[in-house]
Amino acid sequence: MKRTNNLHVGLDSNCLSYLLDCIADISEPTTGQSMSEQLVADEKIALLRLWFYKPGTFSFILTETVISEVAKIRKVERREFHESFIQTLFIDYPARDHAAVQARTEQFAEHHSGRCDCRILAEAEELKLNVVLTYDKDFLKQLATISATTKLMKPSSYWASLGIPKGAKPMTIPHHTNPLSKQSWWHW
Repeated sequence: MKRTNNLHVGLDSNCLSYLLDCIADISEPTTGQSMSEQLVADEKIALLRLWFYKPGTFSFILTETVISEVAKIRKVERREFHESFIQTLFIDYPARDHAAVQARTEQFAEHHSGRCDCRILAEAEELKLNVVLTYDKDFLKQLATISATTKLMKPSSYWASLGIPKGAKPMTIPHHTNPLSKQSWWHW
């Protein structure tokens, strides 16, 4: 991957789905009745804000494993929905050194049982991503500090780390014909 001064940020599969759900369902993510539903809603809002307030030419990057997980979505309509967004709005770079990715995956697997999570982090390292956004508690707990090059962060934590002042204008905005342009819940 060609490196620039911009941060390179990847998404795990769940964050990809959260973001796409926010884009497709223009209403504010519901807070529900439980604390866990509120936390998920907060992460979805953070992801959409990151999408619109992204600094520089920042774009989310998807690893090969994330894309392969999308291909395994059983519900055809949902899988095609994901694939259509991936084809038009995301950047994906194939890993170049598959042996290094596999070796690093094995190292991560000593600390975490989620094989795909381990591979996502290994691919992210190989791609020199600065951050991978995830809301998987076990992934975060067991592998957050293991990589010297790629941080695992919740979307809300990454959003907070950017220090974007409240009231700032988004870097990109939805086209006036996009229903999200009429919504204010995602504005900071």
